[in-house]
Amino acid sequence: MINLQRILDLIRKTGDKYIFEDENNGMFVVMSLPDYENYIFKNNQLKDLSEEELLNKINKDIAIWKATQEDKTLAENWHDLPLEEKKSSEDDQYYFEPVEDEE
Repeated sequence: MINLQRILDLIRKTGDKYIFEDENNGMFVVMSLPDYENYIFKNNQLKDLSEEELLNKINKDIAIWKATQEDKTLAENWHDLPLEEKKSSEDDQYYFEPVEDEE
């Protein structure tokens, strides 16, 4: 029973799942109740979607994931971006047009 308590404490601390095998080669997963409820709710929610709705959801999830990956990459590598060169005043060109008098 002490080992089970250590496993439960570890699951609480890390949020991970624990897989174990019993003496009859049965495999079991131990996870927190909120994780299990989220798993069940998510799977039931997907069951009711049509094929088109499911594909739209998958595409949306991929787009969100891709955007977060790009944000992470940008946040990690922002210092490697090339600096924008400042234009000197010599590079600025002005064009003057004559002004006509209204006399």
